Amino acid sequence: MFTFPVEPDDLFDERTRQFVALRIPHPVVDRARTRITDMWGTGVGSWVPVWSAEAERAHASGDPLLASLCWGAARFPCLATDERRAAQEHQLAAYLEAAPGFPVRFQRAVLNVPEPVPVHFFQRRRVARPGVIVLCGGVDTWKMDLHRLAVATARATGLLVAAVDMPGTGESTVPLAPDADRVLVGLVSQLRRAYGQPVGFYGVSFGAHWAAKLALAGHVDAAVDLGGPTGLTDEPIDLLNLPHGMPGIVGNALHLDALPDEAGIADLLASFSLREQGLLDKAGAGGSPLLAVNGADDVYVPLGDTVGLAGRPETTVWVIKNASHCAPERSPQVNLALWGWLAARLAPGRPLPRLAEVAARQPLRPYIDGRATG
Repeated sequence: MFTFPVEPDDLFDERTRQFVALRIPHPVVDRARTRITDMWGTGVGSWVPVWSAEAERAHASGDPLLASLCWGAARFPCLATDERRAAQEHQLAAYLEAAPGFPVRFQRAVLNVPEPVPVHFFQRRRVARPGVIVLCGGVDTWKMDLHRLAVATARATGLLVAAVDMPGTGESTVPLAPDADRVLVGLVSQLRRAYGQPVGFYGVSFGAHWAAKLALAGHVDAAVDLGGPTGLTDEPIDLLNLPHGMPGIVGNALHLDALPDEAGIADLLASFSLREQGLLDKAGAGGSPLLAVNGADDVYVPLGDTVGLAGRPETTVWVIKNASHCAPERSPQVNLALWGWLAARLAPGRPLPRLAEVAARQPLRPYIDGRATG
């Protein structure tokens, strides 16, 4: 693990919308921004101490869920320092303290697949439907950070939501690697055996890479890829020149001690390519339904990584106009539509979910550009 150059102000420019969307109040984010002058240090103006103070303030006021979210901001963007690793422990403790007040049923379990995988389960209290959705975030936004999305997905679909950290992040014990999907395949298999129900996968950002891979290989019953890199485009990702510290964030997920050189990066990215892994050649043989979605103006993932999936059988592609990575500008409409899509695919043959899918997609239609399919 290693630290890397990144300016706190640049992170706030990019991530304030995200922090607020995760349910950290805007005044709290603004207050932290005015005080933070250093990213990696331990002084009074450093990232972790400032966010830790906000977490302690929230906890003292009787809001352990907000405290958990602030501890999550404190450990952001990766566990490259002792202080951030401690912040993640505080985040989990505050989160579990808040759990009895969640508006859904909640359970934490550690499943051995055979690697230990901590899983947070969410299900609405009434009229639950058969089916499981594995929810997985990206390289810097992890399962506890996605609490709001996990709860909303469980309540909207009636399905059991199993939130996990992507390999190389959070509580994961294995590094990010091209074959790290073995952990997720094992998890999906165990959930299918335990519940006897179809299992879907909803991946966000880099977590959506695994959604696409699991669908192409037929390991899940349906999957949503929201902004995932797939390696399908002829325009490779220039990882070393991505903004806002992303090279260092990815490098930490890979459990590297420092960033590799340009040649090393090229080989590494090629090893993650689903095309190079031959999965597109197998796309017509035993694959699963896949919904691929991203903003048309993503600065991290080339658009070809999404639209390159359009010719695959049982694949739907939505490109969102005037939207960035994972289309947060249209998050309510995107989530409503993809919830309907997932619920329909995980309940085949039932007319009501199909009708719900069509209805849920209507608010999104004005924002889908001409490269969409399905």
